Amino acid sequence: MDSLAGQIIIFIYCILTAFIAYGIDIFSVSSVVMVVLSVILSSLSYSLLNKYFTFISSGLYGIISLVFPGFIIMSPLILYNTASFKGWQVLFVFIIFITGLLAHYIAASPLAFCMVLLGIILAFYMQYIQLKLNSLVFKFNRNRDDSTEQAILLKSRNQSLLEKQDYEIYNATLKERNRIAREIHDNVGHLLSRSILLTGALKAVNKDESFKESLDNLHETLDQAMTSIRESVHNLHDDSVNLEEAARNIVNNFNFCQAELTYDMGTDVPREIKFSFISILKEGLNNIYKHSNATKTSILLREHPAMYQLVIKDNGTTAGNINNSGIGITNISSRVDMLHGSLQIHTNNGFCIFITIPKP
Repeated sequence: MDSLAGQIIIFIYCILTAFIAYGIDIFSVSSVVMVVLSVILSSLSYSLLNKYFTFISSGLYGIISLVFPGFIIMSPLILYNTASFKGWQVLFVFIIFITGLLAHYIAASPLAFCMVLLGIILAFYMQYIQLKLNSLVFKFNRNRDDSTEQAILLKSRNQSLLEKQDYEIYNATLKERNRIAREIHDNVGHLLSRSILLTGALKAVNKDESFKESLDNLHETLDQAMTSIRESVHNLHDDSVNLEEAARNIVNNFNFCQAELTYDMGTDVPREIKFSFISILKEGLNNIYKHSNATKTSILLREHPAMYQLVIKDNGTTAGNINNSGIGITNISSRVDMLHGSLQIHTNNGFCIFITIPKP
């Protein structure tokens, strides 16, 4: 039950009190004035929710009811909004109405006195219940909001932990690939190299023609195995490159000016794009070192749904003098063309290399 419904109930009770206890003609001028005035004051108090307006209007209505006793019939409706506030003013207004009620009706009309007094008690009780309900609703909404906020925060933390876990697994996988590549290169590769040398020596000293074909086949097989091992090691090494780690190492070792890296890419970046971005980043920072008087450089590596993006920007005032046909820019342009990407160079407010590579 909200406050408006409570007012309607109290209003109906006041009208019934007028009929039962007083037998008042509700359509008379004085009755209409009484009802209209009480409804207006009650509606304004409900709409404005202003403590001082409610106290002043209730006090004035109470004074009017002292002069015109019939107005006290609607006192429960007036006091209903007053009961929603706290303070000595509530007691003062209540005393005014009780004084008028005692002065005019306790002896003249006991029934009217009891019904009006019961209406006042009902108004205060209903307002008390309403305030308790509002307090419970407020606590419920606050707890719900806190729970929702905690759920969102927990979800965000879980997502962060999952991303961190995925990154650690990815990083561990790359390190294991590097280890395997080193093991193959240092152990199997050396054994195969030794076998090839021994086979070559046997071929050189062999005088028996019946073993020549077998030794040639053995030598060719070992060469093929060595080639296969080299390709495997090369692929493992290339796949084990961590683009973010490599980019951060390059930026951290760039001491010419302040450099800031923003990395927002996944872990499944194609190998060709990894090495191209690493080479382009080195070339771009080298250009800044040679040609710019920049004091700050920003690097952005970002993955979009349909493309990869690399942006190198500095605030140098002489960076715009870099020749776009120079070796550094030409090398960058060649790498971008090989990946079917686009290269844009801006010289406003510094020097900016903007590269986009479409996803396969």
